[in-house]
Amino acid sequence: MKKIFRMIIFSGVAIFVTALWNKGFIIKADPLTYIKAALVITAVYYLIIPVSKLVLLPLNIITFGLISMIFYAFIFYFLLNNFNLINIKEWTFLGIKLLGITLGEVKVSGLANIFVSSFSISTIINLLEKII
Repeated sequence: MKKIFRMIIFSGVAIFVTALWNKGFIIKADPLTYIKAALVITAVYYLIIPVSKLVLLPLNIITFGLISMIFYAFIFYFLLNNFNLINIKEWTFLGIKLLGITLGEVKVSGLANIFVSSFSISTIINLLEKII
């Protein structure tokens, strides 16, 4: 039970942080919406991803994990979009200068933003699990 509760909290934090930096990832500033989205992401992580790892194992070996990335992004978008919890659209990353490295302006399409958002949320959740 404690592990599931932590995953719900980690999912909520990941959604919040992704919405802060990704202007194309739009979620209503309503606590109930965050809780619902966190519950959906937690269900995906505990129910769908373990089964998909088993089923997609041969394809993952052949494609070096590309199929899993596409599958996870699709599931992420499908579930959250069908529950009307988030809206993912195109946006323009204005660039950043960090430690002498400059990233210029980049236009991110709606499809690419699905992958970026999915990657961001899964990375934040995995980092939080490693740290805590």
